[in-house]
Formats: sequence, C-alpha cells, structure tokens
Amino acid sequence: MGACLDLLRQAASTLHIESNGVSDNPLIFTDTQEALSGGNFHAEPVALAADTLALAACEIGSLAERRIAMLVDPALSGLPAFLTPKPGLNSGFMLAQVTAAALVSENKQRAYPASVDSIPTSANQEDHVSMAAHAACRLAPMAENAANVVGIELLAAAQGCDFHAPMISSLALERARAALRERVPHLQDDRFLAPDIAAAADLVRSGALVAATGAALPEL
Repeated sequence: MGACLDLLRQAASTLHIESNGVSDNPLIFTDTQEALSGGNFHAEPVALAADTLALAACEIGSLAERRIAMLVDPALSGLPAFLTPKPGLNSGFMLAQVTAAALVSENKQRAYPASVDSIPTSANQEDHVSMAAHAACRLAPMAENAANVVGIELLAAAQGCDFHAPMISSLALERARAALRERVPHLQDDRFLAPDIAAAADLVRSGALVAATGAALPEL
C-alpha cells in the first residue's frame, strides 16, 4: 500500500507540473482575448502519469481482495467459514469475495499501459501519439471498482471483528467499525449484499471512513 501511495504522489507531482506548463496548443490568454498556437505539445507526461494511477488503483484493489480471501477462509483466519455464524446453511461472504475478485480482474484488464499503444495520425504529422485520453478516461471506473473492493474488505473485516467480541481492537479501528455499523448491521443470515457493499463503498469513497477514525488523509 505504501508503494501505491508513492505512485499516487509521483503522478500528482507530474500532473501539477503539466497543468502549469506552457507547451499546450493553443494557449488561451483571457486578459487579451488571444489564442496562440505553438504546436510543441505532447501529452506523454500525462499519459504516463495516468498509467501510473491505473497501476496503483489496480494494486490497491488486488491487495484488498487478497485480505478478503484470507478472512473468508477458515484455514487461514480461524473464523467461521465465509464469516457466517451458520456455515453450510448460509454462504455468508462467499459471493462478496467473488464480487471483489471480478472487480479486480476487470481492473487488471484495464491496467494495460495506454501510453505504449501509440498509433501515428495526421499523415504522420502526429508521428507518436501518447494516448493520454485513453489512459485517463479509464481511471474513474477503475477507482470506483477499487472503492467497492475496499468496501467489501471493510464489511468482511468488521464481520470478522464481531466474532471476536467481547474483545476489541484499537480505538481507530473500533471507530471505523462503528461508522460501518451505523449503516450496515452484522450479517447473521444471508441477505442481498448489494446495498451493504454500496454503503461501505460510499464510506470509503467519501472519506467518511477515514474521518471516523480521527485520522487525516495523506498529502499527495
């Protein structure tokens, strides 16, 4: 996860530099109402930064899915199979882990670097195209997939902690579990998990989960 944070910081630095660059075409000056064309642009820094973000999003989800898989496996977790009080009668978090695996697989397919897939255009005037638009457009759905996978991990982790009651975890983690339990109850018998996953993913996506722990998001 630390390696992913390094990639996010690196991409943020590159995008900050590029957003303040003067090699775009055209340059718009609103005070003088001028549009100046330099033609020296190339979006390779943006494409490579977007590819880096795609790798980070894919890896974050992949790491979370592996932790989910360990929680639902009684041989590894020491908890009831699939985190259900009635294994054999209920499937518990079995399909939640399958959902996480499917989302991670989708992100893996999307994580192929767009910047290496250059095709010349404009009668070879654009002789090396960065494909930055493709690299960037896939990031929103990839981030959404990753948020859902982390949300599923939150559900599974909270369920696992429930089995250890009355023992408690650290203050920060108990606050995170309490924030989830305000929206999602303990899974006793099987139910439709899509609303639970959506609620957990919203906690992740909105930053409410981090805020509940009293921690601060790391600066990029």
